[in-house]
Amino acid sequence: MEQATRTRGRPRYDQEDAEAAEAFRSIGSKVKLNRDEAAPLWVQLRNQVEEAINTGLLAANSRIPSEQALCDFFGVSRPVVRAAIGSLSNEGRIIKMPRKGMFVAAPREHVDFMTANLGVFDDLTAKGHKVSTRTLEIYRCPPSEKESKVFGIPANGSVVRISRVYMTDGAPITMTRISLPGHRVPGLENILSENQSIFGTIRAVFGLTVKRADRWLRAALPTKEEADEMGVAANTPLIEIESIAYDADGAALEYYEAFYNSSVARIHMAVEQPSATVNGVDRT
Repeated sequence: MEQATRTRGRPRYDQEDAEAAEAFRSIGSKVKLNRDEAAPLWVQLRNQVEEAINTGLLAANSRIPSEQALCDFFGVSRPVVRAAIGSLSNEGRIIKMPRKGMFVAAPREHVDFMTANLGVFDDLTAKGHKVSTRTLEIYRCPPSEKESKVFGIPANGSVVRISRVYMTDGAPITMTRISLPGHRVPGLENILSENQSIFGTIRAVFGLTVKRADRWLRAALPTKEEADEMGVAANTPLIEIESIAYDADGAALEYYEAFYNSSVARIHMAVEQPSATVNGVDRT
């Protein structure tokens, strides 16, 4: 009588979740990573996996293979996989659970961009909403005094300015005036398309990723022109946001001022009380 062979350790990925494993094999067969492209391999891989999540090829709550399994699926090294998955985890697209593994995050029904290193476009898209844009203007010009101070660029440098209205499921949610340091995004004004994420574009084309952001909020009334763009009455109070986003090296990557209509989607903020410790002992 033949005896079944037993193996130690965690079971193989395809034995635990055959459907998701097949999805990853399908992605792996379609992924085209080009080492000659300007975007790093990890950025290319990250974008391909995110697209699979957005299109539903990778369903919410489905398990992600181990790093080594992903290396085998996509034919890349572990540092490439680790950087790609780390970026998706930082942006809330993938959840890492100790001793259980990694899973595709489920969509959420509020916005978290105020307390995450995301733009409103990426945050709402990740939650399953249909996001569209109406670009009012995009151009390159010398920096203002404020922009020179934020980005640390001289007066003879340049910035790319983008004015956009973002809509979620057809309803205007924010009107944003964005500035980016021109020397870090050469030609952006010629390649950014309508209904395309700015963060996603600079990540895919230039390999630039936002690590953290400082944001300030206050109540404010829009002008008549701004109210018309937002589809509200001129006397409607909105949330005014000022934001500076930074890369991993601490350099300012984006500055914006925006009006946000919280009646379209609430802003969610999570606050955690740090533990008070004395000589390493929790005294709370």
